[in-house]
Amino acid sequence: MRHPHLILIGSTLALAMLACSSQIPTGLTFSDFPQTGELPPFQLEAIPTLAASAADSLELLPLEGFAAHYQQLSPGVVAILTYSDVGAPHDGRIPTGQGTGFVIDDQGHILTNHHVVEGAREIEVDFPQGIKAWAELLGKDPDSDLAVLQVDLPASHLVPLPLGDSDSVRVGDPVAAIGNPFGLAGTMTVGIVSALGRTLESERQAPGGSAFSAGGIIQTDAAINPGNSGGPLLNQGGQVIGVNRAIRTENFTVSGDAANSGVGFAIPINIVK
Repeated sequence: MRHPHLILIGSTLALAMLACSSQIPTGLTFSDFPQTGELPPFQLEAIPTLAASAADSLELLPLEGFAAHYQQLSPGVVAILTYSDVGAPHDGRIPTGQGTGFVIDDQGHILTNHHVVEGAREIEVDFPQGIKAWAELLGKDPDSDLAVLQVDLPASHLVPLPLGDSDSVRVGDPVAAIGNPFGLAGTMTVGIVSALGRTLESERQAPGGSAFSAGGIIQTDAAINPGNSGGPLLNQGGQVIGVNRAIRTENFTVSGDAANSGVGFAIPINIVK
């Protein structure tokens, strides 16, 4: 059975403990509290809020624009399959590698990574519209890890992606990557520019056995995985500011493929230019 006076004592102790964890006026001790169970009033201070001018400057990132860019530009992002042997077109051979590329003009030039096509005997380009074509390797730059291909298709089948200015990129800018991670064609991921001016090893060895390095690399947390290599990194205006190249990771899939850890790297488009 509960006793009313015990309840009153318990309530008084609870309130005293609450006062101890709250703000106690300077010089006030527990002996100063009235014995009636009532506590002196406290002045509660409101949490400071942003001034109107500061609050007005905060804007949500307008990421919805990337949906429109995807509809317009994804037909120009292609899957690249490489073969180590030569055979009849599309005769059921299993590709030895795969990556991403994108159309840069109406003459059939396609940009990708050097490591995507390195050592390939034949290069197949698959368009989202269902068109498949063999590509010719026109040029390569192993230091920057870039390669230029060309397919023989009419301009009406080609959707060139506009090239932006990577020198105007800022840390924190929203970006989107389109590619074929793990062979999943037409995948878009979104993130921000995490850092600028990173360096990566070249695909070409220096005379001493180590590798040359490529600088000015863009770091992003947009998810990039195996198969994304050679795909475009877009800014909010739908312009290509980088070519997705590599990831740094400590995570791996059950098949041993590296998996995204939020640290990806892209070659600045101004190097391409």
